[in-house]
Amino acid sequence: MFKLILSGALFAAPVVAFAQAGPVSEKSASQIVCELMNDCEAFNQELATAEKGATREFGFIRAKKAAKPAAGVAVEYAAPKKRAPVAAGKRPSYVPVSSTVASSARPGQTTLPINFASGSASILPSSRAQAQRLASAIKQVAAAGTRFVVGGHTDAVGGREYNLELSKRRADALVDFLVSSGVDRSRLQPEGYGFDKPLPGLGAKAAANRRVEIVKVD
Repeated sequence: MFKLILSGALFAAPVVAFAQAGPVSEKSASQIVCELMNDCEAFNQELATAEKGATREFGFIRAKKAAKPAAGVAVEYAAPKKRAPVAAGKRPSYVPVSSTVASSARPGQTTLPINFASGSASILPSSRAQAQRLASAIKQVAAAGTRFVVGGHTDAVGGREYNLELSKRRADALVDFLVSSGVDRSRLQPEGYGFDKPLPGLGAKAAANRRVEIVKVD
């Protein structure tokens, strides 16, 4: 019985870790523009291109498997019943993202996993590409002249005042990065929220709360 319980715990652990990871994922510049400005034409084209590529790859894999020579059938072997082929044209239809205002929790807002060194306002090298895509999005014609709040958020590890100050420094650091990438500083308003605004469905100590949110002001 003990072995069964231990085995169940080991299988459950990855599920808990995944849930704590949160919904924040890296985004392309076109997706950021879509979420901030509700201008989703470029992002829809990006998704359609990705879908076509996935369809071609799926077809290639099926053809490769079909070309594999069949193995000999053993004596008294009962072959399994063949599955009915999936009818052509039954794939879910493509829904333009613009009709659903992308994947943003609210129109005019995007959440990004831009990470910083522990206890620091230094953007990690692994997050610089995402920060650069944010700069590209803000500089696009669709967003020209629009102002944004750059909000820094932390998890609840440490005191509230410490995290408020840290999140503000991180927002300032991201604004400095965006300005160095060609964004007009007057369009950016850095704010630090500490752990006061955790992601929906996650506890304040969840690692996914360490994030940046960009909100359209006007």
